[in-house]
Amino acid sequence: MKDVIVLKNPVLQGILNVLREKSTDSTDFRRNLRYAGYLMTYEIVGRECDTKNIDVSTVFEDIKGVIIDERILQIIVMRAGLPFTEGGSRVLDEVKSKREIGVVDAKRIEKGGLDMEIEISSFKVPEIKENGIVVIYDPMVATASTIVEVINRLPNKERAKKIIVCSILSTPYGIMKLRENFGSSLHIYTLAIDNGAKDGLDENGYIVPGLGDCGDRAFGTY
Repeated sequence: MKDVIVLKNPVLQGILNVLREKSTDSTDFRRNLRYAGYLMTYEIVGRECDTKNIDVSTVFEDIKGVIIDERILQIIVMRAGLPFTEGGSRVLDEVKSKREIGVVDAKRIEKGGLDMEIEISSFKVPEIKENGIVVIYDPMVATASTIVEVINRLPNKERAKKIIVCSILSTPYGIMKLRENFGSSLHIYTLAIDNGAKDGLDENGYIVPGLGDCGDRAFGTY
């Protein structure tokens, strides 16, 4: 599946183990979401971003260096996407990448079954620049209903060179839904594709085996 990249780096897989473990407390859970966002963004930049040469003056002589030559739009899908994206932002801050950040406050309306409505109470996303790269940070691609709604609302999405979904966990059901809506042009980076229960989901649309409710585990139940 060329449009789905499962990152098998053992450091990232170790972070996933901590996130899955039910005894992990909220502090460690948030910290590991940040670690995951940092390292996954590192992987995405290395695989998806073009570069250009620059001049660098060392102590002894001038040489050529390499920097990212992309404008990146990071989109946070709240709540759990906040610490996840924060980790990715640190990478881009350190390399002084040209970027913008959008914030989407979304939640699904659970009525039983998998075809659920998505309530978006806030959508603060700048227009996509020509040939920009969009990275959507949503830790759990379960039914993919939220991702579909977010992408459909993106202003000038046809300008994007690439749209990438960055997730901790994905399901066969969610991947299928994204392909049905956007084809194979959408790239999905994930740490695992869970396929428990039916296509990775229980009857209420939660990922199996999963890691529980990511937002609740990161911030508490409210």
